[in-house]
Amino acid sequence: MSETSTIHWEIDQLVKARLFPDEQAVLRSALRALFQSRPDIRRQMVIRAYTAGEISLGKAAEMLGVSHEEMKEILSESGAAIHLGPRTVDELLQDAANA
Repeated sequence: MSETSTIHWEIDQLVKARLFPDEQAVLRSALRALFQSRPDIRRQMVIRAYTAGEISLGKAAEMLGVSHEEMKEILSESGAAIHLGPRTVDELLQDAANA
């Protein structure tokens, strides 16, 4: 059985055993455990999403449970550019869609 097949089988077994209502609940629980044990991974994920323009500063701060000012410090310490507000109409529309 390949690694991918094993993972799918394990998820399926957890659902069949009624330990989780569905596959999404298994994945949410696994991610929650990962982020709790490795907060650096969550931080890197949020910083990457912010720098790619996928989330706003406010959303990044919310995801890490910090204030806007603390988020700016985190971004600065990581070497990420801080962009305050949309620079184009497309960015404005994307920010609105992300909210």
